Amino acid sequence: MPIIYSIVFFLLAAAGTLRKHIHIGLSTGVIKTLPVLFLVLCAFTHTRKRFGFWVVLGVGLGAMGDYGLAQPGRIWDGIGVLAFLLGHVAYSVAFCKDLKWTAGRGIVIGLTLLFMVAVLAAYCIKNTLVGQGEVVIPVMIYVTVMAVMMTLAVLHQSPTWLIAAGAVFFVISDAHLAVNHTILNKSNMWLTYSSHFTYYFGQYLLVAGAAYETRHYHPKA
Repeated sequence: MPIIYSIVFFLLAAAGTLRKHIHIGLSTGVIKTLPVLFLVLCAFTHTRKRFGFWVVLGVGLGAMGDYGLAQPGRIWDGIGVLAFLLGHVAYSVAFCKDLKWTAGRGIVIGLTLLFMVAVLAAYCIKNTLVGQGEVVIPVMIYVTVMAVMMTLAVLHQSPTWLIAAGAVFFVISDAHLAVNHTILNKSNMWLTYSSHFTYYFGQYLLVAGAAYETRHYHPKA
């Protein structure tokens, strides 16, 4: 991906991370959405040869999820979470080809899954104790879909590690959100910033990895 695209993205990501402190005439929801919306353009212009429309769809649904979660109301929350879930499905389709198992990849997958299970268990216990057990099953479904996406992204045989790293950062970001907004009794400002950063960085790595692979992909004769 061209360096100028990366610079623009990280400037937008910085604004999205610090959006509550920025006053430029745009709503915080729009500022939050702009970095990933820009990645839609990057994916469309730099990944079509190898991944078709699936990476574009995955990052586009991420932008939709960003906007939905930034709006007030449970309906918008549901739309946002559903968009992210479908985005994980789209990424899974994009990266489900050319899978290869290695010991190193197995370790990355195993450690990430253990991390996900630990955070999920704490999340479910906390919600059950406070009388919100109805969210447990939907969250378990979401985490399962994300785990499949992460596993396929890590197993995907690629000339770059960016795709695998992007999937892992995506997991870390959602874990930060779960810890910060549910498991902890009081949200932590630094966890809030780190969840934004790891999310934007994860999306960037997925798109940058797909763009890199597009340039270096040579189908077998």
